[in-house]
Parts: sequence; structure tokens; C-alpha cells
Amino acid sequence: MKTLVLLASIALAPAALADEATSTTPYTTLYQVLSPVAKIQTYDHLVAIERIESKDRSVRPETIKVVIHAKSGAINVPVSTSGEVKFPVTDALRAENPPVETNQPKGSLALIVNVALRIGGLRVPWNDIEAGLGQVKQFYAETQGSAAPTINGVEAHFTGDKEAMLTIEGKSERLLMADPAGRIIVTREMANENPGAVLAFSRAPEFVVPYSDEKK
Repeated sequence: MKTLVLLASIALAPAALADEATSTTPYTTLYQVLSPVAKIQTYDHLVAIERIESKDRSVRPETIKVVIHAKSGAINVPVSTSGEVKFPVTDALRAENPPVETNQPKGSLALIVNVALRIGGLRVPWNDIEAGLGQVKQFYAETQGSAAPTINGVEAHFTGDKEAMLTIEGKSERLLMADPAGRIIVTREMANENPGAVLAFSRAPEFVVPYSDEKK
């Protein structure tokens, strides 16, 4: 099974390394990785999620420090507990191309851009999910062509210590619990068992991404 989250990624490796515990990479390299963000933002049912991941699972995302050393001054880019970041993307920074420093060893981090669905509230009609998945399909067709995967549903991601649940409401109800990684998968087959289904979240997910069960 495969979750459709990865659009573009690159290891944050050093251009010049003075300390094995830190690394730098040119801003223009990150700018290229972040290029799908502007395209995703043209769709009203989609959002772009930028995340940083460490190959070392013992590294908590919020302890990762990222600083853009611009001529106008250092720009700190906070990393959330789920690894989400929001890089400033400007033509001025691209022209300047400052170094981007992290407090992690070279090659240990990856910057990832995800396409996700815009979710409003804790109760979401499946028809709204399908509208978002339709835009995902269009986005993939424009950016990946024949290589675009087949979408079979959505995957909701939760963080935190609280248990997360999702109920597929309709003529009957189906309760789904988050797995240990904080994920809940809802396939089209599940939703179609209940025409006019509504997804009722026990709490707001961090993000909801398209899902495919294609084997890669």
C-alpha cells in the first residue's frame, strides 16, 4: 500500500561543512523543491504541506533548527512537532541565494512537499472529499502525466497523545480508529457503502492526503 504524499524532496546536504553536527544547502535548491507549492495553491480544495523529516527517528521534529542566512539578517524557520515548516519563497531570496543552515548532520534531513485536501470543520461530506480528489487527479495529470497513480481514497494524519477516531456516517455508521502512527484510511469503497456519507472526525487532523493501494 502506498500513501500519496510525496511530490518533491531533497536531502538537505552541505555545500560547505565546518561542523559535522550542522549542514548548509543553497536556497535555490530548496526553491526548486518548493516549486509545486504555487501550483497547488491555485486549487480551492487543495493545500500544500511542507515538511522536514530526519532519517534518525530519535530526532524530534521540533528540535530541528533551520536558519536562512540572508543579507538582511537571519531568518528562522520553525519546525512543528509534526515536522511541518513554512519556508519564505520569494524572488529576492532566490536571486540572493543565501545558505540555509540546519543543526543536523549532512544528508540526514529531507524537505518534502505534500499535496493535501482542504478540510473545513469536523464533519465533512464525502462529496467534498471527492471534489478535492478530483482536483488532485487534475494536478497529478498536469504534473505527472501517465505516471500519475490511481487514487483510492484519503488518509487522515493525527499527532499528539490523544486517540483519534473517524466515523463514516450515513444510513449506517462505521467507526475507524487511528493506528499507532496516527493514521486513518478511508477508501472510496468504504464511503460508497453509505450513499451521502459524512466523515465525522473526533478531532481535527493535521492533514488529509490522497491515498492509493497500488503496490510500487
